[in-house]
Amino acid sequence: MSRPARPEVLAPAGDRAAMEAAVRGGADAVYFGLRGGAAGGGAASPFNARARAANFDAAELEEAVRFLHAHGVKGYVTLNTLVFDDELPAVRGAIEACAAAGVDAVIVQDLGVMRLARALAPGLPIHASTQMTCTDAAGVELARSLGAARVILARELSLDDIAAIRRATDVELEVFVHGALCIAYSGQCLTSEAIGGRSANRGACAQACRLPYRLVVDGALRDLGDAAYLLSPEDLDATDVIPDLVALGVASVKIEGRLKGPEYVGATARLYRAAIDAAVGAGAGPGATDREAALQAFSRGSGPGFLRGVDHQRLVDGRTCDHRGIEVGEARGAGRRRGHEVVVVRAARPLARGEGILVEGGFAGEGEIGGRIWGLWAAGREVERAPAGGDVEVWLGPDRRLPEDVLSGARGLHGRRVFRTSDPVATRAVREVLDRAPRRVPIDVRLEGRLGERPRLSAATEGGASASVEIDTPLGRADRSPLDEATLRKQLDRLGDTPFVLRGVGLSLDGPALVPPSALNRARRALVAALIEASHRPHPSAPLEAEGLVAGIAPPDAPPPAPGLFVLCRNVAQARAALDAGASGVYLDFLEMVGLGAAARELMAAGASVGVAPPRIRKPGEEKIDRYLLSLGPAAILVRSLGALLDATPGVPRIGDFSLNVTNKLAAREVLSRGLAAFTPSFDLDAAQLESLLDSPFGPFAEVVVHHPMPLFHMEHCVIAATLSEGKDHRTCGRPCEQHALSLRDRAGMDHPLEADVGCRNTVFHAAPQSAAHLVPRLAKSGVRRFRIELVREDAEGARRVVEAYRRLLAGEVAPAEVARGLRAEGSYGVVRGSLRVLQA
Repeated sequence: MSRPARPEVLAPAGDRAAMEAAVRGGADAVYFGLRGGAAGGGAASPFNARARAANFDAAELEEAVRFLHAHGVKGYVTLNTLVFDDELPAVRGAIEACAAAGVDAVIVQDLGVMRLARALAPGLPIHASTQMTCTDAAGVELARSLGAARVILARELSLDDIAAIRRATDVELEVFVHGALCIAYSGQCLTSEAIGGRSANRGACAQACRLPYRLVVDGALRDLGDAAYLLSPEDLDATDVIPDLVALGVASVKIEGRLKGPEYVGATARLYRAAIDAAVGAGAGPGATDREAALQAFSRGSGPGFLRGVDHQRLVDGRTCDHRGIEVGEARGAGRRRGHEVVVVRAARPLARGEGILVEGGFAGEGEIGGRIWGLWAAGREVERAPAGGDVEVWLGPDRRLPEDVLSGARGLHGRRVFRTSDPVATRAVREVLDRAPRRVPIDVRLEGRLGERPRLSAATEGGASASVEIDTPLGRADRSPLDEATLRKQLDRLGDTPFVLRGVGLSLDGPALVPPSALNRARRALVAALIEASHRPHPSAPLEAEGLVAGIAPPDAPPPAPGLFVLCRNVAQARAALDAGASGVYLDFLEMVGLGAAARELMAAGASVGVAPPRIRKPGEEKIDRYLLSLGPAAILVRSLGALLDATPGVPRIGDFSLNVTNKLAAREVLSRGLAAFTPSFDLDAAQLESLLDSPFGPFAEVVVHHPMPLFHMEHCVIAATLSEGKDHRTCGRPCEQHALSLRDRAGMDHPLEADVGCRNTVFHAAPQSAAHLVPRLAKSGVRRFRIELVREDAEGARRVVEAYRRLLAGEVAPAEVARGLRAEGSYGVVRGSLRVLQA
C-alpha cells in the first residue's frame, strides 16, 4: 500500500533567529518578508503583510536564501500587500531581487503585481496569498490564470470545502494550520484603514478586533457578563486535523507567526513535522509535551478554527485578546502566608517557581492579577514545584501587591481561570532540543576515475542539487590496502560543520587505487562548496516584457458603461425612496432571497434599473445564489469575489466591486479584461491616490462609491448567533438576525451597525458614513461617469435625503461643501472623509 503524499511544513520567519529555528525544527519551507528599501531605490514599503516584523533587507535576502537551500529548505518571500501606481517601480525591484536571489516563490495579493511578476520573471513561481480571499474552485482557477502555481486558501474554509475545491482543481493548495486567526476574511478587513489610515492590506493592521466592544440590541445595551472581546477569536491548532489534510492532498500546511520569536517557530515546526510524519506513516507523531510547548510559546486558547465547520459558540469566548498560554487551574481566593500576599489556586496542572501566571479578570480584563511566581506553598509547606490536584498558595513577589478588596474578600477571585503565561524550563528545553538538531541534508557521494588520471568526486542531494570536483592528485596504483568504500566513507564523513550528512558512498575505479588522504580532504571541502553553490538557482528576468506591460496599461477596447448615480439598498423601502429621489438605478443586497426576488420584480415592473449584489464570499456550493440572482433578469450584477470574476454572465453587465481590491492600473486592466463593464476602486485608496488612478483612460470605466458607512470587518463568525442564541450555525441558531438590530459599541461610545448577509456572514459597518462629495467635481472632470451610494440602516426618508443631495451635486445644483454640511447634520455621528483623507508621511 503506497503512502499518501507528504505535505510540506511551512514555517514563518520574522528574522534570522526565527528562520534558523524553523530549519532546526524540521520545516520544509520558510516564508519571510522584505524590509523597506530591500527593493532598491530606498523603497519605503516592504510590500509584505507583516511590516512590523524585522524582515530582511536586500543584502540579507540572498544570504538567507542560500542558507535555506544549503539545508534543503525552500524560501518564499511575501509580496502580499496591495500596491499603488507610484510604487510599481519599487515592487518591480523587489521581484527582480527575489528572482536574482533564487527564492522558490513569491506570495502575492495584488492582481496587478501577479501580472507584473509573471512578465518580469516567468520562471519565478507565484503563490496566491490568502489575502486574495480564494474561497472556491473558481477563485483558485482565477489565480491560476494569473500565473499562480499554488493558492493559499482562506482560513474560513472547512475540510468539506477544501475537499470540494480539491476535486475541482489540480492547483496546489496551502492551508493554515496554526497561529492567530483574523476575525475578518484576509483581504477584506478595512477597519485599520477606516479608523487610523493603517491598512491591513498594506501590512499595518492595528488589531481593532482585539479591542473590547459592548453589544447593543435594538438600541439597548445587552449584558454579556465578562465577554468584552466579541471579535477576538481563539488561535488555530489543527494538529488533530493533519491526517485529514494529508488525505485531501494538501500541498502545504502553514504556521502563522512572523511576529513571533524563535522558540514559538521552532516548537510549532517540530509539532507539525511530527504530525505530518505520523500521518504519512513515517513516525510516531507528536507527544503531549510537543503540543504543550507550542501552545505555551503563544496561545489565546486554541481549537480547529473553521476546519471542522462553523461553531459560533466556540470560536470567540469574549474574554481573551492576547497571549494567555495554558490553563492550569482556577482561583479559589486570596490570603497571606508568612507575611506574603498570596493567591490560592486549585491546580489542574503542576506549578513551579519562576513560571508566569495570570488570574483572569472581569470585563475587558479588569482586575487581572499576574506576574512571575516567587513562592509556592502546598499543604502548608513551601515547595519549588507544586503537583496538580490540590490547592496551592502562590506569591507573585514583593512588587506585586494584591488589591485590598481582593484580600478582604470584597471582590472574590473564586472560579476565575488561571493561566500559565510563561514556562522558563519549557522554553529552555525547546532551545536545547533545537540546538541539538542541526538540519543536515543527506548526500550520496561517488568517486570515479582511471589509474594515472585525476579522478572526480561527485555528490547529489535528494532535492536534486549536484556537483563534482576534480581531485588534484592522479590515481595511484595500490600495492596493498587499496581504497574501498569503507575507507572512502571514513575519509568523507567529516561533514560536522557543513549542512550535509553522508548517506551513500560509491566507487568506480579501473583497478586497485590509492588517493592520498590530504587530497581527499581538499576535494571534500571543494565539493561541499560546489554543492552549496549548486543549490543556488537564480531566476532569469525579462525586463523588456515587463516594461511593455507597464507602458501599455490601458482599458480594453470597449465602450464605457452608461453613466449615472446608483444606490445599493438593503430593503425595498430604501430602493423605492432612492428611485423616487432620482437614482439612475439600484442594487439589491438583502438578507434573504425571497424578499429580494419580490422586490426586484416589483421595481422592474415599474420600469426601474435593478441590479443585484451577491455575497462578498462564495464558498463551494454557493454558486446557486449567483444563479438565482441572474435568473431575475437584473440590469447588472456586482462581482464581489475572484470566483465570480472568472464566471461569464452573457447579457448581464458585470460591475466589479471594491472587494476585488483594485489599487493600480495594472489591476484595473486585469479585472476589466475579464469582461467587467466597470470596476469599483479599492477603499484602501486615499483621495490623492484615487484621483491619480482615475485621471486616466480608466476614469470612464470606474464606479466610485461616494457615500457609504465603511464595511469594517467582514467575517464568517456570526456575532448575532454567538450572543443571542446557543446555536453553532445557521441550522441551529434560530435566526435572531431576522428579529433584532445589533450594533457594537466601541470605547469611544460609537455604535457600529452589525449586519448579516444571505450567507450568514457578518459585516460590522462604521457608525459614521464616509463621503467623497469633495472629490466628485474633480472625478467627473477626469471622466468618471458612474457614482454609487451604499445604504445600511437608513429609513426611507434618510435614503431619500442622501440620494437627493448627491443627485443635485452631480447636476451642479449644489457645491460639495453644502452636501457635506447637510448630511453631517442628519446622522447620529455625522459624515466623515474616512479613508479618503490624505495622511502625510
